[in-house]
Amino acid sequence: MQSRRYPAVMVWTLISLLSAATAIVVGQARPGFRRGNTSAFELPGGSRVEFLEMESPALKGRGQYSIFFPPSYGNGDTDYPVVYFLHGMFNDHTSWTVDRFGNLPAKIEQLMLDEKLPEMLLVHPNGGKSFYTNYHDQSLKYEDFVVKELPAHVESTYRAKKDRRYRAVAGTSMGGYGALKIAMKYPQTYAGAAAHSPIIFPVPNPMNVPPEVKNSRRFLFFSEVFTAVFGNPLDQAYYDANNPLVLAEKASTELAIYFDYGTADRYNSLVHMDEGLRKLDRTLTAAGVAHTFREHPGEPHGWSLVYSHIEESLGFVSKGF
Repeated sequence: MQSRRYPAVMVWTLISLLSAATAIVVGQARPGFRRGNTSAFELPGGSRVEFLEMESPALKGRGQYSIFFPPSYGNGDTDYPVVYFLHGMFNDHTSWTVDRFGNLPAKIEQLMLDEKLPEMLLVHPNGGKSFYTNYHDQSLKYEDFVVKELPAHVESTYRAKKDRRYRAVAGTSMGGYGALKIAMKYPQTYAGAAAHSPIIFPVPNPMNVPPEVKNSRRFLFFSEVFTAVFGNPLDQAYYDANNPLVLAEKASTELAIYFDYGTADRYNSLVHMDEGLRKLDRTLTAAGVAHTFREHPGEPHGWSLVYSHIEESLGFVSKGF
C-alpha cells in the first residue's frame, strides 16, 4: 500500500491545530472542559452522578470513572444495562457533566423519564490521552483498564446486567475512535458501539506529515502524545491492530455500529476526518457489516454534537436492551 501524505493545503491548518494544542499538552487543560467539583450530585428526576476511583493494575495505580445511575436505581433491586462512554482528547471522566454545551446528564434523565430511552447505567472512564489503547511500551494499559478491569468492577459493585446483549460502548472524538476500536476488537464483549465525531485518519500513518509540520516545535508535542501510544517511530503493525479502519475489514457482522459527524467539524479540514469516516462507511459496507452513518449539516465537533444527538446514539445501542 502506498503511503499517502497530507496535501500541501493542510500544512498551515495543521500548524494552527498544533499551536492550539501546545499549551494543553504541556499541562494546561482547556478551561471549561473538566469539572472542578467532583462531589456526587442528584438530578430532579432521581438520577445520580458519582465520581469515583478504583484500583487498577493496568494503570499501575488508581483508575478514575464517573457513573450515572438512572431515575429508578434507588427504588428497587433491578439490574441495568451498561453503556461505557469514552471522552475525547484533553477531557476526562468529568467532562460530560460540564454544561458548556448543555446539561447532558439532565437531558439523558429526561429522555429516560419520557421513555425515549431505556434506563441504563452510564460509565465514563478517564482515558487520559491514550486513544483507549495500551501504550506500546506497556507502561500504561488503558485498553485493559476499560475492557477488563472496569466492567469487572462495575458488574461486581453495582446492579449491572452481565450479558453481552446488555453491554455497549460509545464515545466522542478520541473516545469515538476508542469506542469503534474496542467494539471491533471485542465483539464477544459488546453488542454495539456508537461514535460521535470519531477521529479516524484517512491516511495509513498519521505521523507522515509534511516537513514544514514535522520539523516544527509544535509538532513535537503532538508526536509525543501519539508515539507514546503507538511507538516511536510509529509501529505500523501496532497502529493497524488498533485502527478502526483496518479492524472494520474483518468486523463482526453481529455488532451494531453507529457513527456520525458534523460537516462544520474543524477536524474535517485539519486531518480530513470526514474522508476517514466515509472510508469507514465503505469498508464496513464491503465487509457486510450493517451500520448507521450520519452526516449532520453545519454541526461542529465534540460535546455540542453529542448533546444534539445523544438520543440517536444511545437509542441505537440500546435497541436490544
